[in-house]
Amino acid sequence: MRSLAHGAVVLALVSGGIAVTAQPSFAACAPEKPIFKISNVKVAYRPTNVMSDFIKGPGSISYSKSKAATSTWTGSAGIGGDIGAIIAEANIKIEGSYAKAWTKDTTWTYRLDIASGKTQRIRMFHASKSFSVAKKTFNSGQCKWKTVYSGKNVIVPSKSNVNVWKRENL
Repeated sequence: MRSLAHGAVVLALVSGGIAVTAQPSFAACAPEKPIFKISNVKVAYRPTNVMSDFIKGPGSISYSKSKAATSTWTGSAGIGGDIGAIIAEANIKIEGSYAKAWTKDTTWTYRLDIASGKTQRIRMFHASKSFSVAKKTFNSGQCKWKTVYSGKNVIVPSKSNVNVWKRENL
């Protein structure tokens, strides 16, 4: 016999000592929303589309340009459809505020000295968070959780205008 927790109705006929189990025609458990678990959170800086040309040193790069800088989320294969829910969970569990993409349109100005013998440029990197995510879904027919994926890596940009400039070698 199935237990009452699984939605079965048990009738006992006292006179004949016979137990009858009636199976319901509906799912045994109420449906549950998927669960996203975030772990291994780290600060990350994603490259943007704002960068100078390369120059050969000795010399300096003076970069000043009006441009929309962008940084978008990246992640392991198989999570694309879940990114909205993953970012919503990140906004609850991780300090800060995150989005699928960050864009800032302004004039970017920066100067960098290049050493002799080096060929470099400067690029703006945007503050982001890197983390692992796992997704579980609930099977209401079996009344149990199933892991859909785990250990998927995601990097999401901060909504804040927090950036660093870094050297890149040719």
